[in-house]
Amino acid sequence: MVRFFRWLIGFVQFRFEGGFADGFINDCYMQQLAVRDLHYDGDVLCAECPASQYLRFCRTAKRHGGRLQIVKKRGIVFPFLKLRNRFGLAVGALLFVVILSFLSGFIWEVQVVGNSRITDAELRDFLMQNGVYEGVYWGTVDKDKVENLIMASFDDCAWVHINELGTTARVEINETRKPPARKRKKKGVYNVVAAQDGFIAKITVANGKSAARVGDFVSKGDVLINGVYTDIYGKKHRVHADGEVTAQVTEPFEIVVNRTQSSLAVASEKEYKTLAFFGLYIPLYLGSADLKNADCKTSSDYLKVNEKPVPVGVITLTARRYRNIPQSLTDRELARLAESETAKKLKSDYADCTVISKRLTTEITADSAIVKGQITCVKNIAKEKKE
Repeated sequence: MVRFFRWLIGFVQFRFEGGFADGFINDCYMQQLAVRDLHYDGDVLCAECPASQYLRFCRTAKRHGGRLQIVKKRGIVFPFLKLRNRFGLAVGALLFVVILSFLSGFIWEVQVVGNSRITDAELRDFLMQNGVYEGVYWGTVDKDKVENLIMASFDDCAWVHINELGTTARVEINETRKPPARKRKKKGVYNVVAAQDGFIAKITVANGKSAARVGDFVSKGDVLINGVYTDIYGKKHRVHADGEVTAQVTEPFEIVVNRTQSSLAVASEKEYKTLAFFGLYIPLYLGSADLKNADCKTSSDYLKVNEKPVPVGVITLTARRYRNIPQSLTDRELARLAESETAKKLKSDYADCTVISKRLTTEITADSAIVKGQITCVKNIAKEKKE
């Protein structure tokens, strides 16, 4: 701690030459000067003193017929002494700190996160209309008011909060969960019939009377739930039959994969850089950006001070154009692709079913691969039909 304090205030190591050393030492103690580390290096007196008292030591040495020679200077004060006559540099540094502190009170970036149904463009336009945009002073932004306006204006918004992260306004959105849409019933008398052949596995009647039993084999068009029936009391009903009937069905499956496939390759790529400087955007390229028929991606690299973003950086827009390259697959590659496409089709077509078995064969021809066979699954075969 003592060393740090000495480095902070600065100290000087010196040699006393050409005079009466004992008188110089006694005079220093009489003046209560802070002399330290007095010792002789051969016949020469050496000592150390604070930088602020060095001139008094020089005058004392002169009174005793000697002079002081500096051996070493240490401390934070000495680098700044070299700049004591450069007032412009000090003023510029002070102005830089003031301007940086002033500009850090503005919004230089608006981030929107957590939204899916509400688009970024809608939110940014709304925020701009209500005073939240790049370049506005944070003190003029009423965050509570803007948050309430967003919740009142967007039905899909359940919760919103505007966080102040340095010069970044981070708008966090939490959207509502929509209840599943209820199926509207058509007016009139309807029966539930079989959409395809199969063995009944389960019947759930919501309205009407069951016309089939578990284990029965039904053909396409057979009535499964009657909308016209007579109850146990002899009363006749004409209703909109409703329910779910799951059955084990067997369906044909076929998919064709061409041997000739095309892949995308980058035909050209060009970068357009723009300098962002406190809300100003200065293009660093000549002419206009050619973005026609190009796949564009934007990246930014902003300056950070103490991990806080500063609105100074470079925005890079990369424009890529692609071309199709035809490729003829080998038998092995074609078989692997056919297997992959089959898995995708099964996943999409039978997402709501339970697949029991698959009997599929793959035929490789000169131009394609043909996967065909039968799929046995359990699915809902109920279908409404007007009486």
